[in-house]
Amino acid sequence: MVEALDRMSQSGGMMSFDGRKRSYGFPSKKHINMDEDLWLSLPRFKLSQTAGALFTHLVGTHDEAGQVHGTQAELAEELECSQGAVSKALKQLDGHNLAWPARKKVIQLNPLASYRFRSDKHHELLGRMAGELKTRTIEIPKGRRQS
Repeated sequence: MVEALDRMSQSGGMMSFDGRKRSYGFPSKKHINMDEDLWLSLPRFKLSQTAGALFTHLVGTHDEAGQVHGTQAELAEELECSQGAVSKALKQLDGHNLAWPARKKVIQLNPLASYRFRSDKHHELLGRMAGELKTRTIEIPKGRRQS
């Protein structure tokens, strides 16, 4: 079953083990992995609506290096907001170390937040970025129950 899901994550398709239940698959051919604790704790970051939309866009469109290429104006058009709103949203994501400007026209998504490809490529990327990631730790804000 794991091998079948791995093949499907690369080539797309659907799979069902029980005809009475809705089948699960990867119709987009792009399976995204995200840490469960981070995913469930995203509301604690108190991201603005634009920052949340930008983070979702970055998670869904990054390349093997965890980067999204394009200008803030292009992102603004994609997100249907102003370039200034994208700039503020990116500053908010950068403040939480979720994503940051890597260089001109390139945004780096923290590969510890989300990754799309197979784990061997992810481990290679983490190795290449180890020095930078030591200074870009993602800290999940504490909730009321955890205080």
